Amino acid sequence: MSFDRKKTIIEYTLRKEGTKPKKKNKKLRRFQQMIILIAAAIVLGYAFVVFMFQTVKMVGPSMQGTINEGETVVISKIGKLLHGVKRNDVVAVKRSNDKYYSIKRVVGVPGDKVKISGGRLYINGEYYELKSGDIIVNPGTASSEIELLDNEYFLLGDNVNNSDDSRFSNLGIVQKTDITGIVVYRIKPWSKRSKIR
Repeated sequence: MSFDRKKTIIEYTLRKEGTKPKKKNKKLRRFQQMIILIAAAIVLGYAFVVFMFQTVKMVGPSMQGTINEGETVVISKIGKLLHGVKRNDVVAVKRSNDKYYSIKRVVGVPGDKVKISGGRLYINGEYYELKSGDIIVNPGTASSEIELLDNEYFLLGDNVNNSDDSRFSNLGIVQKTDITGIVVYRIKPWSKRSKIR
């Protein structure tokens, strides 16, 4: 065998062997990139759920008929950010010193004049029918007309005669910053899964 032929065989062998580790390195790099992408997707998904949605258990009878005590609902924080808080939204409120969330329905929005007279709710002088259709026994502070300022909301429980809401000092007029989000869905009990309206 000539020297040139031996040299060619050695060069070929070295070249061939030299490519194997590169292929392994390339596969390893791809695998590492895939793991990083999966981890990033999990972290982003978790952050999305934590910062955009939250689950809350209903405490008390104030929304009986719409959300019963002990039921678990989903709060959309992003809904508040994207669409704002509107009349008839069901919202969750929690101030820094509150132990539990208060879940109520928005009846008065900034700029509204709210009054309860003769067992009926009036918004800007017009009768506003409650979802329950109930007569309001105790008007609380709304026996006199209340004008809502910027970022102020007036909330009532759907079970209006068994609700500690904006008529009373425990909750009172609610600031937009105290509204965590809009209640959008009931997830427990499983048999009653449904949108909240």
